[in-house]
Amino acid sequence: MDTDDSKVPLREINRVALLGDMTLLLAWSLDEAGRYVETLKAYEHKQPDIIRERVEDTYVGRLNSFLTSIRSVNKTDVLTLASNFKSMDKVACATVEELAMCPGIGELKAQRIYKAFNDPFVLPLNE
Repeated sequence: MDTDDSKVPLREINRVALLGDMTLLLAWSLDEAGRYVETLKAYEHKQPDIIRERVEDTYVGRLNSFLTSIRSVNKTDVLTLASNFKSMDKVACATVEELAMCPGIGELKAQRIYKAFNDPFVLPLNE
């Protein structure tokens, strides 16, 4: 779409697809769109378990799944936080300074972890 303001046309296309019970596929190029269609056709009659994310049932696995969703937090950071704080509750209640004292957790990463637990989970209405 060659326009400076793409929000309104994309919102309208999305609305039409949703109301028409259609799948909307957006791509940057024809090649990318072709790869998406090929992948969709390859998985068309497969069970959903094949493409569904596998989350470990262990405590550390769930910690990894949750905490690595925070930008720049990796599995090593999760192990560091788990060994220093001993529980997710203590990580959630920690201050930025306490988080930053952990090896490998800098000030920026500590702020991101803190915000993940303490910022409100609300999107602005005007977007």
